[in-house]
Parts: sequence; C-alpha cells; structure tokens
Amino acid sequence: MRLMHLGRQAFVVGETTTPSISNRDLLVVGSGSGRTKSLIGFAEKAREIGAQILLLTIDPTSPLADSADHVVRIPASTPKLEGKDAELASIQPMGSLFEQSLFVLLDTLILLLMKRSGEPVERMFGRHANLE
Repeated sequence: MRLMHLGRQAFVVGETTTPSISNRDLLVVGSGSGRTKSLIGFAEKAREIGAQILLLTIDPTSPLADSADHVVRIPASTPKLEGKDAELASIQPMGSLFEQSLFVLLDTLILLLMKRSGEPVERMFGRHANLE
C-alpha cells in the first residue's frame, strides 16, 4: 500500500487484479521461519521467471533464503524454530514479535524511499483511498 502511495506499482500475490510476475519484478516475501510451503512455491516460480526475490526472515539459513537474491535477517522469535534464537524469546504469542518488527522495518524502508525520491507526504496522501 505505501509503495502505491509513493507512486510505484505494487501488488499482493493472490489478489484478482495482480498481474503476472516478470523478470523485471521484485517479489518481497516476509516469512518468520522461511519454511512456509506456499511461499516457497511462490519464490520457486518467481525464480523460474527470473524475478528478483527479497526475503525478510528470522532464519537466513531457511529454504526460502536459499531461493532469495537478498535476505534481511530480523532478530525476533518464533515457535516454528524451536531451539534457534532462544535468547530472543518473547512473551508475545506466536509470530507477533516478528510481525511487529517486519512492520517497523518496512515503514523505515518507505521513509528511505520517500527521502531518496523526494516524494512529499502531501502527494502520497493524494493517492490514499478516498472512498471511505
């Protein structure tokens, strides 16, 4: 959504209006464990087509990381990786810490893209949904 607010073309896998991926595209995948079978399938298909893959994950040694061109490790915990990163245990349930960390990281990337492109918030707001 924020990429669209920046004036970039961005789509969500599985939506009915999402076009086919091409070798000029970037597939951004967020997966705490890096082992979600459906996401692995998406990454494999994107790889076959020649798209770049960016993975945001807790585990940079995961099967998804093996398919990715770029991997960003998010230091968080997940019950799906028993024994790994035990020092990062959280009282939050399931993947909440990863999800919150992912949100902050992606928001930071948008701020950096705003600065790099010179795109003002006012112009971004002009692209915000107005049928509310």
